[in-house]
Amino acid sequence: MANDVMAIALGLLFAYWLRFYSPLTTLIHIRNGFDPQHYLNIFPFACLIWLVALRMENLYRRRARVLDKMILRRIVSGSCLAVLVMIAINYGPDRPLYSRWLLVIMLGVVIAALVLGRLILDRIFRWMIIHRGIGQSRTLIIGTGPMAEHICRTLRRHPERGMLPIGILCGRPGESHPSEIAGLPVFGTIDDLAAVVQSERVDEVIIAQPLIDRERMPALLIQCERLLVDFSIVPEATEILLSGMTAETIDGLAMLGTRETPLQGWNAALKRLIDFVLALAGLIAAAPVIGLLAWLIKRQDGGPAFFTQERMGIDGRLFRMIKLRTMKLDAEKTGPSFASDFDPRATRLGAVLRRLHVDELPQLLNVVRGEMSLVGPRPERPYFIDKFLDTVPGYMARHKVKSGITGWAQVNGLCGLHGSIDERLKYDMYYIQNWSVWFDVKIIFMTLFKKPVTLTKPQ
Repeated sequence: MANDVMAIALGLLFAYWLRFYSPLTTLIHIRNGFDPQHYLNIFPFACLIWLVALRMENLYRRRARVLDKMILRRIVSGSCLAVLVMIAINYGPDRPLYSRWLLVIMLGVVIAALVLGRLILDRIFRWMIIHRGIGQSRTLIIGTGPMAEHICRTLRRHPERGMLPIGILCGRPGESHPSEIAGLPVFGTIDDLAAVVQSERVDEVIIAQPLIDRERMPALLIQCERLLVDFSIVPEATEILLSGMTAETIDGLAMLGTRETPLQGWNAALKRLIDFVLALAGLIAAAPVIGLLAWLIKRQDGGPAFFTQERMGIDGRLFRMIKLRTMKLDAEKTGPSFASDFDPRATRLGAVLRRLHVDELPQLLNVVRGEMSLVGPRPERPYFIDKFLDTVPGYMARHKVKSGITGWAQVNGLCGLHGSIDERLKYDMYYIQNWSVWFDVKIIFMTLFKKPVTLTKPQ
């Protein structure tokens, strides 16, 4: 995207020079004159309009090609849309008169600049991936037949896609296999998947074994999800699993893969920027309140004011979540357990803090450090996650995004002992698949201004 912004800006400037300062001006007479300041005023807006038009053409997807025939068509289509928008603005009321020839010239010049910029970027990406290993996804192939060999050759022919084949697993337990296929080591059978993923630092799995039992396929996909690795499947093996997946073609090789979410690429960068700015401002504003509450907590029983606990975040990474301490010092002497609304383990002050949710204010520091987000699925403890894995299919999918201080499940009353884990997971997955900046804003406002539910203490 930065590359395209630079190409658009340079293309517009060059088109401006061609129209008004180059020898071309002798061929196309300037009838009404021009004011350079008018063009400088609209220059930033023209860049923004062009970029939005390209964004609408879906040119900034994860692992998308930098340039090919389809991308070229989308560049031309998006550029034409941008010019049409600018023509419409040009004919607005009380608008200064702009050169129509300039619009024609800049369409061709900017398209050429975008193509040239992407050609250069493609060569840079190829060099980074092939020679430096930057952006490579360590890929494990399941299957030993001709399809697996074809995939190996295809990925090697297209290293710019960033999928580095590192080895092979046989698709059936107990199947005899050679030590090497297509120049790749055979690590074992499908039963060794978990061990190989950990030992070889696998990022992605390609299932290329058409003979895998269909009854075993769902369990295999769930295992990939638990191991937090992406997966792709050759379509011949899994016609029944088409729903909810994305199709990708590499040199004629069709693969089905895990569905992409909006929280990738530049959207993830935008969310991180918003998180950092708002969390830093919130942390500064809340510092006096946090300091006062910490002093009160320390005074009530002499224990620590803050409480840190290991939680699981994005991609299964563990971090220490920070809270104001609301429980008694010996709260978990009998082992971990979920907190309840009227938890007998809570201190008198802690019960009030939990009721108002102000005990979570220090988590703003987790957001500033990049361990959490303001909005996202609530982070859970590894102790409980190990219990959920066998009873809640798809639970690990919520760890594909950063955990949040608040979330869609929480503002709908699903927290603590309220609601089943399956129900919370549905809300979390809905948020992940439908994320937008406005969705985050909505959840934050619901968190701040939603009227708390009146709780009745059990008799």
